[in-house]
Amino acid sequence: MMAFNPKQTVLNYFKKKKPLSIFFDATFVIVIALLLIPATRKETAAFFIRLTSFPASTLDSEEQFKVSSSVDNWQLFDLAGNSIKYADFSNKPLFVNIWATWCPPCVAELPGIQELNDQFGKDVSFILVSNEDPKTIQAFAEKHGYSELPFFYSNSVPSDFSSNSIPTTFIVDRKGVVKVNKKGAARWNSGKTKKLLEQLIKE
Repeated sequence: MMAFNPKQTVLNYFKKKKPLSIFFDATFVIVIALLLIPATRKETAAFFIRLTSFPASTLDSEEQFKVSSSVDNWQLFDLAGNSIKYADFSNKPLFVNIWATWCPPCVAELPGIQELNDQFGKDVSFILVSNEDPKTIQAFAEKHGYSELPFFYSNSVPSDFSSNSIPTTFIVDRKGVVKVNKKGAARWNSGKTKKLLEQLIKE
């Protein structure tokens, strides 16, 4: 039986493989390694989720629903501990995102949400809600450059906005009608979403 020769095995690999194949193999190995390392797992997964995310679609007219009046009393807290109710946002269209810092799909869509907030933040109320400790959210925001995003804490979510998975995002018009109900990550900085927000601002 021929003894295993690591050096010869490597040489044979490079002889048989084309440069492009070697590049893809190396990339695959690096990605797997990054997914296995706890410190880089979340960011790596978020990156690939971001690459494969699609724009969210507007609900068909028969699927749209009006948020119940009881949601007006939903109490939220900003990261400074200030209390604010959902009703205080209702004079503008709303972008409500239920998320968590530990969730790769949630992290994946934050750059798109940040772009929307930068462009429409004066005319649309963005509410990014997590049930995590505000200090955890604050540390995440500072580390990743999201300090300008409007993060809030709440230990409960109204049934109108409840979901078995995160992220879940709702876009609500001034009348309280839910136009978008998206479960899972989406490419929020798409032309489709921007066009919808422009329309809701004008209404």
